[in-house]
Amino acid sequence: MNRLTLALAIFGSMAVVPATAFAMEPYLPKTAKSFTKADTDANGKITTAELAPRAEKRFESLDADRNGQVTAAEIDTALQKAMALRRDRILAALDGNKDGQVSRAELDSSVDRLVAAADADHDGGVSLQEARKYRVAKAVKPATGETSN
Repeated sequence: MNRLTLALAIFGSMAVVPATAFAMEPYLPKTAKSFTKADTDANGKITTAELAPRAEKRFESLDADRNGQVTAAEIDTALQKAMALRRDRILAALDGNKDGQVSRAELDSSVDRLVAAADADHDGGVSLQEARKYRVAKAVKPATGETSN
């Protein structure tokens, strides 16, 4: 995998997680971890009763004027906030000298750190298994052991 492909993978992964986290409409879980979290009675099935509270909570967070309806403007505001958070995460991860810009050298350094962190067997490359383990490890918050989702 060359640096450009890996860099695109980094940016792509940054896009997928926040997009899911800021989904505007109800959705079914895509991973075993998120399915287990949604399956509150742990019976192996997700029901309307289990999804509805999450959807209602999201609806309430979007309904800024608390009138019981979510407008296009309220959705736009939520999307703009989500994009600003995403931008800030990307800059925090890649902008080594904190000048508000990501240089090619900073990108290369970030790619090097990513590969080194995920390369469990220290052979200079990342296998699919190592990549999956790295993603799982990154999903767990170190201080609390809670998952980020």
